[in-house]
Amino acid sequence: MPTASAPGFHSDYLTIAYRPDLQLLTLRWLRDVTMSELQTGFQAAREAARTAGAMRWLVDVRRRLELDAIPSTWVANQLLPTVAAELPDTLQVAYLLAPARNEAIRTDPELKEAVILAQGTAQPYRLQLFIDEGEAVRWVCAG
Repeated sequence: MPTASAPGFHSDYLTIAYRPDLQLLTLRWLRDVTMSELQTGFQAAREAARTAGAMRWLVDVRRRLELDAIPSTWVANQLLPTVAAELPDTLQVAYLLAPARNEAIRTDPELKEAVILAQGTAQPYRLQLFIDEGEAVRWVCAG
């Protein structure tokens, strides 16, 4: 639940809210997006994270049906390392997936490679995939 001073963002494709009680920044993608919308939305999340010092992110992509390794690779290689460098502690990112997306990641070589890269121990952030929101929140808040 955002407060009056908490960062937030709302559009037809993304909502961003900060929960100070959990120190959790939640991004809910509402539909498939263009690369430009993806970058704009994640830039808003980056600014919100800096404002709140939010090192815990829940990224809900259950409503995004399009599967493309290019945006995932951009997030893993460019966005998240940049955000991680701007925060005082390790960025923890829980991705909340629809079961069909989770299955596609396991079977599509390009998507699988993007996820392996994003979850690599050399990354300056920690990222895990979930299909259950409760498990995702527990993991991200435990880190």
